[in-house]
Amino acid sequence: MADAAISFLINNVGQLLIQEGSKLVGVESQVKSLHDELNLIKEFLEDSEGNRDKVKELMSQIQAVAYRAEDVIDTYLVNKAKHERRNTLEKFWHGGDHAVMLRGVATDIEGINSDIRNIYANRDTYGIARRDASELEDRRRSLSRRRRNVEEDEVVGFTHDAEKVMELLRQGGRHRDVVSIFGMGGLGKTTLAKKIYNHSSMRNRFQCLAWVSVSQEFRHRELLLGILQCVTLATEVLQQLSDEKLVEELRKRLMDKQYLIVLDDVWTIQVWDEIKAAFPDNLNGSRILVTSRVKEVGLHASSIPPYFLPFLSDDESWELFSKKVFRGEVCPTHLERDGRLIAEKCQGLPLAIVVAAGLLVTRDKKTATWHEMATNFSWYLSRDPERCLDILALSYEDLPAYLKPCLLYFGVFPEDFEIPVRPLIRLWIAEGFVEKDNNREMEDIAEDYFEQLIDRSLIQVVRRRTDEGVKVCRIHDLLRDVCISEGRREKFLEAHQREVSTTSFSSTTTMFRRLSIHCRTSTYIPSIPSGPDSSRVRSLLCFGSSPGDRLSVETFKLLYKCFRLLRVLDLGKTIIHNVSPLVGKLILLRYLRMNAPYLREIPSFISELPSLQTLDLRESPVGSLTSNFWKMQQLRHLFLSQCGTVLRGRSTAMSNIQTLSSVHGSVAGFSPSWGITMFPNVKKLAVYGGSLYGFSKFERLRTLKIVGNIYRAIQPKDFPRCLTKLTMRTAEVSQGSTDTLGRLPNLLVLKFEGPWEKSAGLLFEERSFLQLQVLHFVDLSLVAWGVKSGALESLQYLLLHRCHRLTSIPDELKHVTTLRHVKTVRCSTTLEEDISLKLGKIRKDVQLDFSTSYTFFW
Repeated sequence: MADAAISFLINNVGQLLIQEGSKLVGVESQVKSLHDELNLIKEFLEDSEGNRDKVKELMSQIQAVAYRAEDVIDTYLVNKAKHERRNTLEKFWHGGDHAVMLRGVATDIEGINSDIRNIYANRDTYGIARRDASELEDRRRSLSRRRRNVEEDEVVGFTHDAEKVMELLRQGGRHRDVVSIFGMGGLGKTTLAKKIYNHSSMRNRFQCLAWVSVSQEFRHRELLLGILQCVTLATEVLQQLSDEKLVEELRKRLMDKQYLIVLDDVWTIQVWDEIKAAFPDNLNGSRILVTSRVKEVGLHASSIPPYFLPFLSDDESWELFSKKVFRGEVCPTHLERDGRLIAEKCQGLPLAIVVAAGLLVTRDKKTATWHEMATNFSWYLSRDPERCLDILALSYEDLPAYLKPCLLYFGVFPEDFEIPVRPLIRLWIAEGFVEKDNNREMEDIAEDYFEQLIDRSLIQVVRRRTDEGVKVCRIHDLLRDVCISEGRREKFLEAHQREVSTTSFSSTTTMFRRLSIHCRTSTYIPSIPSGPDSSRVRSLLCFGSSPGDRLSVETFKLLYKCFRLLRVLDLGKTIIHNVSPLVGKLILLRYLRMNAPYLREIPSFISELPSLQTLDLRESPVGSLTSNFWKMQQLRHLFLSQCGTVLRGRSTAMSNIQTLSSVHGSVAGFSPSWGITMFPNVKKLAVYGGSLYGFSKFERLRTLKIVGNIYRAIQPKDFPRCLTKLTMRTAEVSQGSTDTLGRLPNLLVLKFEGPWEKSAGLLFEERSFLQLQVLHFVDLSLVAWGVKSGALESLQYLLLHRCHRLTSIPDELKHVTTLRHVKTVRCSTTLEEDISLKLGKIRKDVQLDFSTSYTFFW
């Protein structure tokens, strides 16, 4: 992690040199020297890979130096900004102070450079002048062996999975093919593969079977020898052969056989690339079964999609837990409640269930003992990290440096928290985790990072968007524990679950880069002791939701005093009655979210924040965007609660704006013809009232929300062809307008939201809405709805919400083969009966859901 932190710091220093240039009078040479020294130490860290356990103290020194350098640079930026905001007289009056500050910065950087040179000079003392990964490899092999000892024990719940995978092995042609199983560490992939490998149908089908465990630091030669030992008698002659001869020998042994080879625990695609030549395609239906935590491995080796191994159900978890603890006996009644709770807290992960059972099997079968473990489950598992957390940590260690902070960041979220992905990505960008690429948006790069974490089985998908991107995610509690423990070790983050008193508060807390508060913010902030270490905190995130949690002006003064170098300030649901001007002095802020119920306009001091990227005021009734708004040239995402009137008077476009939600479409405010000039790169836009036409010039617009009445038929020129999501609220749409919307070529989501007072009928013409996947009707006065042949041929999800007058759905929906889910909320029983008749009895693949409540998101 230290090397990743230094990489980020080097990038920040480089950006500082580019952006500030000649303004770095007095310290420019020192900063350039620091940049060179840090590059040197980065190379040193790369050479030391695999020897981290030997040089923990040295790594700690490097990390301390990196953080110290970052503190010096950020403090310089804050002081420089403070000086530049002064008028001419104040600059003259404080000129001496500024000169002293520059000399202090120069001295500090020279000291840091000296420390870095000393560290680099002592590298030979630690025996790491060149790369030697043997120690790390031995540790990984040891952990892999312990993992297999746990996973290979009998596990329940794999009967269905085994049948699915064996069917994949049986089907297909005569060509050799690869089938892969992937999933999170500890899910039982090895166990499932063993069950398949030993199944009688596989033994009868394949003449030759071989099993080899690969692990992270695999060796090509050992892998070949391992397979050969399975298919032929091991001899000393094999040991004498070169790698090339071993490949030839293996091919010869397999050439005339129908074989099944299991490659267990493959971590990289390079493993397959290096070993595949040893497996001949002898046109007799031979198969190779691969298990991996990484989806890319299976995709690379075969055209057959990898089989994703799911978590165990609650019943399966309890069955496995009982089997391990009671060895076939029945669980006593007085223990079952806490036992089921322990199994449930394992969240379907067999590794955790087996480890938890192992902790209890030797203990007294007393209610108090079991209740204590059920109450403090994470603590008990952390007491034996080598059996569980360290095994899961293998996935963290295997990550490339740029993904490690992204994964650790999940430790800031509360337990079992459902994490919206778009805000998470904006936080990553504000934290500096995402590397810039002039050819791509940082949001797109960050989404790639996120998908890589999913493909490595580290993140769980809760809900997907219509474009197949992930909308909401979560992380397994045990992986979250890994993130927290690693984050604490690296001074990366600290999470506080409850309020603390000033006397018991550890001053080391403020040495962490990120603080996450899961309790009352108004109680937590006053408990923080201010001091020199407070300046190290860069992010403060508040997740407490206690009623009446308010941040007073005095409390905010304490916050500013402790955290002057914040980049991220997320105050969550904490209420702020009076927004303090001190917010404007947090000049490094890139992300600001707060709940200010009396805020009517964006204060000028917020507009002065030079680096602000995300401003989230959707809990505040901001009604207008004054001339100060145009100063926020780095702003990328603006979220307001209802709508803000954009006051014109600025000629410079805000080219970084991607999200503008929401603005008022008054004649004097926002209009499409003017908006495209001022916001040329907007992707997500919500407009209330006013002129609601002519959006076709927004060539990058993907999501559009319109609130207001439609006074004329919509024309094709009103919308860009790239539009994928459209919401129209209280905008009663004519039949002609519906026909136009039906011809939008890329529209995936359409939401009609009322109240509609006049429309009695709606007809979707032939071959209309061809790409539409999601359709919502909310609060509509429709009496009849028709769909002609060929329309909605891609529809997957239909929601009918409070459409009281609608009594039937179109017959044509019976023939929409893509339809998977129909949901009604507070609709008539007549409509529900019609849906059941037309879909329930005919289409077994369509899920029907009749409910009285529903939450949906824009």
